[in-house]
Amino acid sequence: MSRSTITATTRALCCFAAVAMWAILSPQAARAAQSAETARTVVAVLQEPQEPPEPDTGIEWARGWSFGVRGALSLLREESLEPGFGFSGFAVLPLTTDLEIEGEIGYQSMDTKSNGLPNGRLSIFPFRTTLRVQLWRFGGAKPYAGGGVGIYLNRFSIAQSVLDDLAQVGFAGAANVNPGIGFHAAGGLEWQRDRFHFGVDVKYVFGEADAVSTVVDQVTSQVFRETSKLGLDGFWIAGGARFSF
Repeated sequence: MSRSTITATTRALCCFAAVAMWAILSPQAARAAQSAETARTVVAVLQEPQEPPEPDTGIEWARGWSFGVRGALSLLREESLEPGFGFSGFAVLPLTTDLEIEGEIGYQSMDTKSNGLPNGRLSIFPFRTTLRVQLWRFGGAKPYAGGGVGIYLNRFSIAQSVLDDLAQVGFAGAANVNPGIGFHAAGGLEWQRDRFHFGVDVKYVFGEADAVSTVVDQVTSQVFRETSKLGLDGFWIAGGARFSF
């Protein structure tokens, strides 16, 4: 065999060996680089702050409309008004996880003293809208706070004894309380059991209405009319339940 043939064969074997080594080593290097990149990604993900999962209380929180009733006690600051008792019907609609809107229609009745209004009985029909924010949740309890606005329709009846006293001196009398508008702050606590919500609701109302008293001289037909402000400020404390659909 000639020297040139041996040289060519040797070069061919070296090239084949180099190709074989490259074929063996390059996948390992690629896998090593990929593994290093994967490791860096996993470490970066683990180091990022993660939101803690909400505790599972086993309660399916309500969604959609719910309707309920409450019994109510009113303690108004107006000196001529005694504590009142009544009831209301209300509906609640969740807007977001922690934000709800409540609509309420009620009836409240209270006696009046002769201080701004004559003795009699005042009936109040509140129509209120309240925006409520859930403060937090623990177990099935949900405290909330909020505020809103309401329209208060009023009906006043003078005591018959007052009308009789006026008639004895030749007069006839009447009185009325006009509708009023009030704003209120609200807070309460509800307990949810399945689809039922049992709760206590407290509202403090800021508002007033015009009270109009009329006296007529039955001899001369002269009319005496007086208008005064009747304060509606005070607490409305209620308790009841609602059902979610």
